[in-house]
Amino acid sequence: MKTAIGLLFLFAVINVSYSTSLREFTFMKSLYAREDMPRLVLTSMITRRIDQVKTLYESKSILEDAKIFCNSTEQSLNLLLESMNANDTQNGEFFESYSHIVQLIADVSNVMNLHYVDYLTVNSRDSFPRDELQAMMDAYISDIEMVRMCEVSMGRADRVDMKILERIKSLSNEMRNYTFYRDDSFVSESMSISRKTMDQCLWQFKFLLNKFTSTFIHY
Repeated sequence: MKTAIGLLFLFAVINVSYSTSLREFTFMKSLYAREDMPRLVLTSMITRRIDQVKTLYESKSILEDAKIFCNSTEQSLNLLLESMNANDTQNGEFFESYSHIVQLIADVSNVMNLHYVDYLTVNSRDSFPRDELQAMMDAYISDIEMVRMCEVSMGRADRVDMKILERIKSLSNEMRNYTFYRDDSFVSESMSISRKTMDQCLWQFKFLLNKFTSTFIHY
Protein backbone atom coordinates (compact mmCIF):
# COMPACT_ATOMS: atom_id res chain seq x y z
CA MET A 1 0.00 0.00 0.00
CA LYS A 2 2.81 2.40 0.92
CA THR A 3 4.51 1.70 -2.42
CA ALA A 4 1.31 2.60 -4.25
CA ILE A 5 0.93 5.77 -2.24
CA GLY A 6 4.56 6.63 -2.96
CA LEU A 7 3.88 6.30 -6.69
CA LEU A 8 0.84 8.54 -6.32
CA PHE A 9 3.01 11.28 -4.86
CA LEU A 10 5.75 10.71 -7.44
CA PHE A 11 3.35 11.38 -10.30
CA ALA A 12 1.70 14.23 -8.42
CA VAL A 13 4.85 16.33 -7.99
CA ILE A 14 4.25 19.76 -9.53
CA ASN A 15 5.54 23.29 -9.63
CA VAL A 16 5.78 24.52 -6.03
CA SER A 17 4.20 27.83 -7.03
CA TYR A 18 0.78 26.18 -6.83
CA SER A 19 1.14 25.67 -3.08
CA THR A 20 2.09 29.30 -2.52
CA SER A 21 -0.63 30.82 -4.73
CA LEU A 22 -3.56 28.66 -3.66
CA ARG A 23 -5.76 30.73 -1.36
CA GLU A 24 -6.26 27.93 1.17
CA PHE A 25 -2.53 27.45 1.70
CA THR A 26 -1.72 31.15 1.74
CA PHE A 27 -4.34 31.84 4.40
CA MET A 28 -3.70 28.71 6.49
CA LYS A 29 0.03 29.33 6.50
CA SER A 30 -0.60 32.86 7.74
CA LEU A 31 -2.74 31.54 10.61
CA TYR A 32 -0.27 28.82 11.60
CA ALA A 33 2.86 30.85 10.90
CA ARG A 34 4.39 29.98 14.29
CA GLU A 35 3.53 26.28 14.36
CA ASP A 36 3.03 23.23 12.19
CA MET A 37 -0.30 23.20 10.46
CA PRO A 38 -2.49 20.70 12.37
CA ARG A 39 -3.16 17.44 10.55
CA LEU A 40 -6.87 17.93 11.28
CA VAL A 41 -6.88 21.16 9.26
CA LEU A 42 -5.26 19.42 6.29
CA THR A 43 -7.68 16.50 6.32
CA SER A 44 -10.58 18.95 6.68
CA MET A 45 -9.42 20.70 3.53
CA ILE A 46 -9.58 17.41 1.64
CA THR A 47 -13.01 16.55 3.04
CA ARG A 48 -14.36 19.97 2.09
CA ARG A 49 -12.96 19.62 -1.42
CA ILE A 50 -14.60 16.20 -1.79
CA ASP A 51 -17.94 17.77 -0.86
CA GLN A 52 -17.40 20.50 -3.47
CA VAL A 53 -16.62 17.93 -6.17
CA LYS A 54 -19.75 15.96 -5.25
CA THR A 55 -21.83 19.13 -5.53
CA LEU A 56 -20.37 19.82 -8.96
CA TYR A 57 -21.13 16.24 -10.04
CA GLU A 58 -24.76 16.61 -9.01
CA SER A 59 -25.17 19.76 -11.07
CA LYS A 60 -27.58 19.21 -13.96
CA SER A 61 -25.64 21.57 -16.20
CA ILE A 62 -22.40 19.56 -16.48
CA LEU A 63 -21.74 17.08 -19.27
CA GLU A 64 -20.87 13.40 -18.97
CA ASP A 65 -17.13 13.89 -19.42
CA ALA A 66 -17.18 16.38 -16.52
CA LYS A 67 -19.01 13.83 -14.36
CA ILE A 68 -16.30 11.26 -15.16
CA PHE A 69 -13.67 13.82 -14.17
CA CYS A 70 -15.50 14.46 -10.87
CA ASN A 71 -15.51 10.73 -10.10
CA SER A 72 -11.79 10.48 -10.85
CA THR A 73 -11.06 13.55 -8.75
CA GLU A 74 -13.03 12.21 -5.81
CA GLN A 75 -11.00 8.99 -5.98
CA SER A 76 -7.75 10.98 -5.95
CA LEU A 77 -8.87 13.03 -2.96
CA ASN A 78 -9.95 9.90 -1.09
CA LEU A 79 -6.54 8.32 -1.74
CA LEU A 80 -4.86 11.40 -0.32
CA LEU A 81 -7.22 11.42 2.68
CA GLU A 82 -6.51 7.74 3.41
CA SER A 83 -2.79 8.42 3.29
CA MET A 84 -3.10 11.41 5.62
CA ASN A 85 -5.19 9.44 8.10
CA ALA A 86 -2.61 6.63 8.04
CA ASN A 87 0.21 9.15 8.60
CA ASP A 88 1.90 8.00 5.38
CA THR A 89 2.18 11.56 4.11
CA GLN A 90 4.32 14.48 5.23
CA ASN A 91 2.98 18.02 5.02
CA GLY A 92 5.23 18.89 2.08
CA GLU A 93 3.97 15.90 0.11
CA PHE A 94 0.41 16.87 0.97
CA PHE A 95 0.88 20.42 -0.31
CA GLU A 96 2.24 19.20 -3.65
CA SER A 97 -0.33 16.46 -4.20
CA TYR A 98 -3.35 18.49 -3.09
CA SER A 99 -2.23 21.49 -5.15
CA HIS A 100 -1.91 19.30 -8.24
CA ILE A 101 -5.45 17.96 -7.81
CA VAL A 102 -6.87 21.46 -7.25
CA GLN A 103 -5.05 22.80 -10.32
CA LEU A 104 -6.69 20.10 -12.44
CA ILE A 105 -10.08 21.11 -11.01
CA ALA A 106 -9.29 24.73 -11.89
CA ASP A 107 -8.36 23.73 -15.46
CA VAL A 108 -11.62 21.83 -15.94
CA SER A 109 -13.65 24.64 -14.36
CA ASN A 110 -12.08 27.07 -16.80
CA VAL A 111 -13.06 24.84 -19.74
CA MET A 112 -16.60 24.69 -18.34
CA ASN A 113 -16.70 28.50 -17.88
CA LEU A 114 -17.34 28.13 -14.16
CA HIS A 115 -16.56 30.90 -11.67
CA TYR A 116 -13.34 29.83 -9.90
CA VAL A 117 -11.55 31.89 -7.24
CA ASP A 118 -9.23 29.42 -5.50
CA TYR A 119 -6.20 31.32 -6.77
CA LEU A 120 -7.48 34.74 -5.74
CA THR A 121 -6.41 36.29 -2.44
CA VAL A 122 -7.14 39.68 -0.91
CA ASN A 123 -3.64 40.72 -1.99
CA SER A 124 -3.98 39.59 -5.61
CA ARG A 125 -4.92 43.09 -6.73
CA ASP A 126 -6.51 46.32 -5.50
CA SER A 127 -9.85 45.91 -7.26
CA PHE A 128 -12.11 42.99 -8.19
CA PRO A 129 -15.29 42.55 -10.23
CA ARG A 130 -18.25 42.26 -7.90
CA ASP A 131 -18.84 38.53 -8.50
CA GLU A 132 -15.20 37.68 -7.87
CA LEU A 133 -15.05 39.83 -4.73
CA GLN A 134 -18.19 38.25 -3.29
CA ALA A 135 -17.04 34.70 -4.12
CA MET A 136 -13.61 35.36 -2.63
CA MET A 137 -15.09 36.76 0.58
CA ASP A 138 -17.35 33.73 0.92
CA ALA A 139 -14.34 31.45 0.34
CA TYR A 140 -12.39 33.10 3.16
CA ILE A 141 -15.40 32.80 5.46
CA SER A 142 -15.56 29.09 4.62
CA ASP A 143 -11.84 28.82 5.50
CA ILE A 144 -12.39 30.49 8.86
CA GLU A 145 -15.39 28.31 9.66
CA MET A 146 -13.38 25.21 8.81
CA VAL A 147 -10.52 26.33 11.06
CA ARG A 148 -12.98 27.17 13.83
CA MET A 149 -14.42 23.64 13.78
CA CYS A 150 -10.91 22.16 13.87
CA GLU A 151 -9.86 24.38 16.79
CA VAL A 152 -13.03 23.46 18.69
CA SER A 153 -12.19 19.77 18.17
CA MET A 154 -8.69 20.43 19.52
CA GLY A 155 -10.09 22.16 22.61
CA ARG A 156 -9.09 25.67 21.54
CA ALA A 157 -12.47 27.22 20.75
CA ASP A 158 -11.45 30.64 22.12
CA ARG A 159 -8.70 30.96 19.53
CA VAL A 160 -11.21 32.13 16.90
CA ASP A 161 -12.42 35.66 17.62
CA MET A 162 -16.14 35.33 16.94
CA LYS A 163 -16.71 39.09 17.03
CA ILE A 164 -14.34 39.60 14.11
CA LEU A 165 -15.86 36.64 12.28
CA GLU A 166 -19.34 38.12 12.65
CA ARG A 167 -18.13 41.47 11.32
CA ILE A 168 -16.62 39.71 8.30
CA LYS A 169 -19.91 37.89 7.69
CA SER A 170 -21.84 41.13 8.06
CA LEU A 171 -19.60 42.82 5.50
CA SER A 172 -20.16 39.93 3.09
CA ASN A 173 -23.92 40.25 3.52
CA GLU A 174 -23.74 43.98 2.86
CA MET A 175 -21.89 43.23 -0.35
CA ARG A 176 -24.44 40.64 -1.39
CA ASN A 177 -27.34 43.03 -0.82
CA TYR A 178 -25.67 46.09 -2.30
CA THR A 179 -27.31 47.55 -5.41
CA PHE A 180 -24.67 48.26 -8.03
CA TYR A 181 -25.84 51.47 -9.70
CA ARG A 182 -24.56 52.78 -12.99
CA ASP A 183 -23.72 56.26 -11.80
CA ASP A 184 -23.18 57.94 -15.12
CA SER A 185 -23.18 56.59 -18.66
CA PHE A 186 -20.16 58.78 -19.41
CA VAL A 187 -18.09 57.38 -16.53
CA SER A 188 -16.26 54.11 -16.99
CA GLU A 189 -17.17 51.30 -14.60
CA SER A 190 -13.67 51.30 -13.10
CA MET A 191 -14.12 54.95 -12.08
CA SER A 192 -17.76 54.80 -10.98
CA ILE A 193 -18.83 55.52 -7.41
CA SER A 194 -20.22 51.99 -7.13
CA ARG A 195 -16.85 50.58 -8.18
CA LYS A 196 -15.11 52.64 -5.52
CA THR A 197 -17.63 51.35 -2.96
CA MET A 198 -16.51 47.80 -3.85
CA ASP A 199 -12.91 48.87 -3.35
CA GLN A 200 -13.78 50.25 0.09
CA CYS A 201 -15.39 46.92 0.97
CA LEU A 202 -12.22 45.13 -0.14
CA TRP A 203 -10.12 47.37 2.11
CA GLN A 204 -12.40 46.66 5.08
CA PHE A 205 -12.23 42.95 4.35
CA LYS A 206 -8.41 43.02 4.24
CA PHE A 207 -8.34 44.96 7.52
CA LEU A 208 -10.65 42.50 9.29
CA LEU A 209 -8.75 39.48 7.94
CA ASN A 210 -5.45 40.91 9.17
CA LYS A 211 -6.98 41.61 12.57
CA PHE A 212 -8.42 38.09 12.73
CA THR A 213 -5.07 36.55 11.75
CA SER A 214 -3.14 38.59 14.31
CA THR A 215 -5.56 37.61 17.09
CA PHE A 216 -5.41 33.96 16.05
CA ILE A 217 -1.59 33.85 15.96
CA HIS A 218 -1.19 35.52 19.37
CA TYR A 219 -3.75 33.33 21.13
